[in-house]
Amino acid sequence: MTRLLALVLLAWPALAAPLTLKTQTLADTLALEGLVEASNSATVSAQTSGRVAQVLVDVGDQVPAGAVILRIHALEQSQALDRAKASLAASQAALTQARQEWQRVSSLVAQKLLPQAELDKARASLDSASAGAKAAKAAVATADEQLAYTEIKAPYSGVVSARLVEPGELVLPGTPLMSGFDPASLRLHLDLPASLASAARQYQWARVAGQAPDKLLFFPTADGQSGTVRLRLQLGPAFAAMPGQWLKVVVKVGEHQGLLVPKRLVKRQGELQLVRMAGGSWRAVRLGAALGDQLEVLSGLGAGEELADD
Repeated sequence: MTRLLALVLLAWPALAAPLTLKTQTLADTLALEGLVEASNSATVSAQTSGRVAQVLVDVGDQVPAGAVILRIHALEQSQALDRAKASLAASQAALTQARQEWQRVSSLVAQKLLPQAELDKARASLDSASAGAKAAKAAVATADEQLAYTEIKAPYSGVVSARLVEPGELVLPGTPLMSGFDPASLRLHLDLPASLASAARQYQWARVAGQAPDKLLFFPTADGQSGTVRLRLQLGPAFAAMPGQWLKVVVKVGEHQGLLVPKRLVKRQGELQLVRMAGGSWRAVRLGAALGDQLEVLSGLGAGEELADD
């Protein structure tokens, strides 16, 4: 009989130690909606005129920096470059001839075989030829630049968000061609009540869809009409968000003392929220916001009380 009792006692599960409620410092938070935008976004525009030859990417495509995304027919630009190069060659030939003439006249003037006026005339011709060669060289650079503008390249790595032209369309300098943004560099902005901005700036704590942003930036001025202060949050690459999306933001604006109970110890019965005390009785409580796997106690429990933790 004694051995049987010992076996029963060994088989009986050990009672878990009760959970003693302790006062903790909890955050006062403000929940708002924030708008996601791209830190790096741009609309690429034409810098030369012509008809669109090729559109090489479409909306949603991931494009590396420097990749060609669109081509414009380059016949006019190529011809202009050829003409500029021919003009440069002629100008350089004229410069060489003017320099040789100046050297010849300079030698003759030194020998008193020609008057100084002839040297001045040769010098003026040389200066004119030199200026013409410089202008022709600049014209080649401009024509070469215009030809390069017929290949439009991505200014940075990103995703195409809008395709604004199609092959065959005539574009002029300034015509929007394509828009894009960098998905690895997103930020979110929201407007805080000015009365809470100072506290939020002090705590420097926020959560966007439950995740911590990389950086908080409070604008230095308030909007006099709305009575708000703009807060910008830099989102890291881990955020699955897109420009134009609204996300829930929680900002810390204060602290208070309170109690927390694990969610696993709360039983719901209709509209009631119940916890079992260490003595075995059930008690109705009023619970507030969730903090991870715990709930804040609003009423019904006090510090030092013990809950059954089994």
